[in-house]
Amino acid sequence: MKRLLALSLFALALAAPSHAQEETPGYQMAFTGTKLPASGYSCGRATYPIYCYGIPADDGGTFWLDVYWNAYPNPTGFIQFNNVEDLGQASITISPGGVTKNSLGQVSRLDVTFSGLTNDSDNDTYSGTASFTFTYVKMTSGSGRGGGYPGYVMYVSSYTMTIQYN
Repeated sequence: MKRLLALSLFALALAAPSHAQEETPGYQMAFTGTKLPASGYSCGRATYPIYCYGIPADDGGTFWLDVYWNAYPNPTGFIQFNNVEDLGQASITISPGGVTKNSLGQVSRLDVTFSGLTNDSDNDTYSGTASFTFTYVKMTSGSGRGGGYPGYVMYVSSYTMTIQYN
């Protein structure tokens, strides 16, 4: 009898529908770039817009940063989260003073706010802020035919990100 009861409970557990845990409004999480390599994460050749794919998140996922920091009238862009909690794509806004440049005119710090939908089909929303620090290394040889101008490789050297479910 006990065996039948245990088997029945096991079958019931398998048949019961399971749902993703609902996000609690107000729940916050913070990422501090703990998975970045010590020398920074290479985004490849420095470009406009800022385009950096595969930046490691603290929880083992990654994200893609794409920012038109000089767009008129409003700088814009997005963060696409990949296997980071249940976060989907978020739209970025940059307030005045959110872009700091080095002596060569390259973006050395970027402060953004963002908001988006979760990717678990429940249409929950989240918002957050992030601050990215970039460093640059001049390439030793040019690219393309004839060697050309060598250019720079851009690295995400650090970031902080706070995200809150709405």
